[in-house]
Amino acid sequence: MTETTLSAIALPSRPSLWQSFVNSPAWPLTVTIFCFAAWEAYVTWSGVLRVILPAPSDIVRYIGANWALLLEHAWPTLYQSLIGFGLACVGGILISIVITEFTAIRRGFYPLVVVIALIPKISVAPLFTIWFGTGDVARVALVFFIAFFPMVISPASGLMSVNRGLLMMAKSFGATKAQIFWKLRVPSAIPYIFDGMKVAISLAVIGIIVAEFVTSDKGLGYLIIFATGLLDTRMMMAAVVVLSAIGLGLYFLIEWAGNKIVYWQP
Repeated sequence: MTETTLSAIALPSRPSLWQSFVNSPAWPLTVTIFCFAAWEAYVTWSGVLRVILPAPSDIVRYIGANWALLLEHAWPTLYQSLIGFGLACVGGILISIVITEFTAIRRGFYPLVVVIALIPKISVAPLFTIWFGTGDVARVALVFFIAFFPMVISPASGLMSVNRGLLMMAKSFGATKAQIFWKLRVPSAIPYIFDGMKVAISLAVIGIIVAEFVTSDKGLGYLIIFATGLLDTRMMMAAVVVLSAIGLGLYFLIEWAGNKIVYWQP
C-alpha cells in the first residue's frame, strides 16, 4: 500500500482546543458575559447618567427587589400569548391541510394567504381594539393574527415537499389517499411544523406586547409604557429582560420538543 493511499485513509485530525471551545456552549456564554461586562464598565466609567442607561447590575438589583411586581405582569403576557399561539397552531395547521389536499382551494386562496401575510401586522393593532374592544379578547386575537400565517405557510410547504418518486411508488402499490397523507405527507411536514412554531412563538410574544402597548392595564407591555411615562429605565429594562426570558424559554422548549419528536433528523 502506497504512502498516498495511507494518507487518504488516515483518520481525521482531532479539533484544536480553540475549535472545541468555539463549538461548545461555553463560547456563546463567554461572549454574553463579555458583552455585559463591557456594558457595566461603560456605565461605570463613562459618566453616563444611570437614569438614561442603567448598568446590568442595576437591572439585576431592580428585578431582585421587585420580582413580585414583574411576575404579576408577566403572567397575563404569558398566558395570553400562549392562548393566541395555540389557536394559531391549530387553525394554521388545519388550513394548511385544506389548501394542500384540495387543489382548487389552494389555487384560489393560497395567494391571498401570502398577500395577507405580507401586511405589517403592527399597523392593524388599533383595528383589533375597534373590533374586539379593550379586553383580553382583542389581545389574544392580535396574537393569533400575527402568529397564524407562519403556521399556514410552513406546514403547507412540508405537506407539499414529499418526494414525487415516493408518491408515485405509493400509488403504484395501491396506497389510498389517507395512507399517503398519514404515512408520507405528515412525517414530511412535522419538521416544517416545528420550524413554523419557532417563528410563530417569537411573533406571538411580539404581538402580545404590541397589543398591550395599544390597550391594556396589565402585562409587561403595559409595564414598559408605564415606566416610559415615569422615565424609569430600570423598570423598563427589567420588564424587557423578563420578556426576553419568556420568549427564549418558549422558543427553546419548542426546539427541545422538536428534537425529541423529529428524531430521524440529525
